[in-house]
Amino acid sequence: MADGRVEIAPFRTIADFVTDAQFTSPAVSDSNRWYNRIKQNLLYYQTNYFLVMMIIVAVYSAMNPQRYLGGLFVLTLLSVALSQRPKYGLLPVAAIALASGLMGHTGAVMYVVASLFIPSILTFIHASLRSRNVMNKLNTAAEQLRVVPTPMGRLLEILENKSTFMRSLATTADKLK
Repeated sequence: MADGRVEIAPFRTIADFVTDAQFTSPAVSDSNRWYNRIKQNLLYYQTNYFLVMMIIVAVYSAMNPQRYLGGLFVLTLLSVALSQRPKYGLLPVAAIALASGLMGHTGAVMYVVASLFIPSILTFIHASLRSRNVMNKLNTAAEQLRVVPTPMGRLLEILENKSTFMRSLATTADKLK
C-alpha cells in the first residue's frame, strides 16, 4: 500500500445500483450501523457514484459553459489565495471575494458549487438508503484483504485515520437522542 497504487473498482449494473435495489430507512438510532452501511455502499458502488457525479458535472457545464468556467476561475483564485493565507493573511481572499461579488460572479460560483453538492447529496442519500445485498457483504471482506486499495477505500482510510469528523458526527447524533 505504500507505493500509492490504487485499483479501480468494477462498475455495478444499473439493475443492482437502482432498479432491483432494496431501499430501506437507515437505523438512525444506531449511528455505528448507519455509518457502516454508508461506508460499505461507498466502497461497493464507488465507480457508479463517480460516474453519476461526472454526468451531473458534465450536464451542468454543458448547460451554461461560460458561467461554469467563470465560477471555476473564481474558485481557483480563492483556492490559491487561501493557500497563501499563512504568508499574506485573509486580505487576498477578501479582495477576491469582494471583487467577484462586485463583478457579479457569485451566481457562477454557486452554480459550480451546486454541480458538486448535488451529486454528493445524492450519493449520501443512496448510500444511506440502499440496503446491502450479499455481493456487497462479500465485497466488504475482499476490500479488507485487498493488497491494492480502491480510490474510495483510500479516501475512507484517510478520513478515518486522519480526521475524527465522521466519528464525531456519529457521536453527536447519538447524543442528540
